Amino acid sequence: MLPEIYELATELNHMAVFEWDIVNDKLFFDNRIKLIVPNELPTENVKKHLLKARLVHPENRIEFQNHIKEILQTKMQRKNPFQDDELEFRIYTRNRYYIWVKLQYRIKFVDGAAQKVSGFLQNIDSVRQKEAQLKETIERDAMTGLYSKTHATYLVNQIISDKNKMHALLVLDLDNFKSVNDKLGHLIGDAVIMDMAMNLKTTFRKCDILGHIGGDEFMVMMKDIESPEIVLKKCSQLRDILRKIYTHEGEEVSVSASIGIALSPEHGANYNLLFSRADAALAESKRNGKDTETIYNENIEDAEKKAADNAELPSQNFRKMLSSPMEYIFQMVFNSNDTSLAVQLLLQIFAKYFKVNRAYVFWHMDGPHWPKILFDYVHGDFKKAEIAHDPPLRLHIRKRYRNTKRGRFSECADTSKLIERARRDFERRNIHSYIECAVMDGENFIGCVGFDDCKKARTWTKEEHEILFSFSEIMRRFLFGQIYFEMKKHNGRWSL
Repeated sequence: MLPEIYELATELNHMAVFEWDIVNDKLFFDNRIKLIVPNELPTENVKKHLLKARLVHPENRIEFQNHIKEILQTKMQRKNPFQDDELEFRIYTRNRYYIWVKLQYRIKFVDGAAQKVSGFLQNIDSVRQKEAQLKETIERDAMTGLYSKTHATYLVNQIISDKNKMHALLVLDLDNFKSVNDKLGHLIGDAVIMDMAMNLKTTFRKCDILGHIGGDEFMVMMKDIESPEIVLKKCSQLRDILRKIYTHEGEEVSVSASIGIALSPEHGANYNLLFSRADAALAESKRNGKDTETIYNENIEDAEKKAADNAELPSQNFRKMLSSPMEYIFQMVFNSNDTSLAVQLLLQIFAKYFKVNRAYVFWHMDGPHWPKILFDYVHGDFKKAEIAHDPPLRLHIRKRYRNTKRGRFSECADTSKLIERARRDFERRNIHSYIECAVMDGENFIGCVGFDDCKKARTWTKEEHEILFSFSEIMRRFLFGQIYFEMKKHNGRWSL
């Protein structure tokens, strides 16, 4: 009965048994190994063949050879005479292609030296192919075949970590694309998007990162460039290709492309900063008549800030923000192609219309007093939240948290009326009044959103409480989970 079960188990799992007698340098295996590796495997002088590893894929060869060397060189000093290990690698077959196999083995030691290696060789090629397909689905945009926004962000952050080389981040979108959808229909619009993706593939190098952000917006990371002039030349070449007239059923729409450029490390050392500056340069290209490219400079940022400060939120939208804050915030965040930019814009809107000098979002990583800044907006010549809200200040704020009908809040209308030590700490940081709403996961304090008034004392209104509570709920339900996922994906790094 047991041999039959053994046969069934090895057959179902595409496994074969082997034993390498190291002392006599001979290899033994069962007949099932031919179903996994059709090649003729050596049975004599095994050590020489394994160290050459000619059947192993070149990308896996060094790791395989290191495993064999370690088996031969390891001296076991422990009482346990066995050591287990495993390795996955690609092996060449007679059909002239490589398959993935998994090697699981146990080394038997006698007098400290390896005597035998016994184990299983398993064909895992179908599993690896499914994993590759799933990875491709996650990493690639279904419509264009370019990298998804999330994976492109991850790749860009890896590239710009090398601060000794110059890279260029390009943000592109199509001019008049809305007219394509309105006049020619969404099927033609989709074809235009796919055509742009194809043109990006043919224009840029294989080593460059091409991503579809959403809609008609794309990004390109040009790696290791010699000068900005090369980027400008490439952008001009691309615009010539993309400048087209599309027609359908008597209607026609002319399409071109506008491009914003930010250079790393000169304009930013992380994706969020680099993207925001490339996006600001894109807006400048639009203001300059479209169908052009612009490299970011400080004058653009000043113009953007001045335009934002002078911009008025339409009264109808502002009334909606006050009457239905949860719906307004939800739509702002989830109708956006870029969540982080939407959150940043919301903080700017809050600061402007509630006349606060600082609006921020913290995630509390390691207990309630050690926050990580996720977003902040400062209006005026004041310090950023990560500097102003140092640990001593966070302790004062944390102690004042109370449950209310609208949520869990910490607030003070006039910090000059606090006890002496707290008053001095707030005064040194130039905070005259503050309000903060906790982001709660059940009973756990996981973050907060808040406002600071750095000019005067004030009484916090019902509308301000409701906005902060609605904002904290959106962060709890949707965004913090996304941020946590991204952090785990990037090996513990904080990333959006």
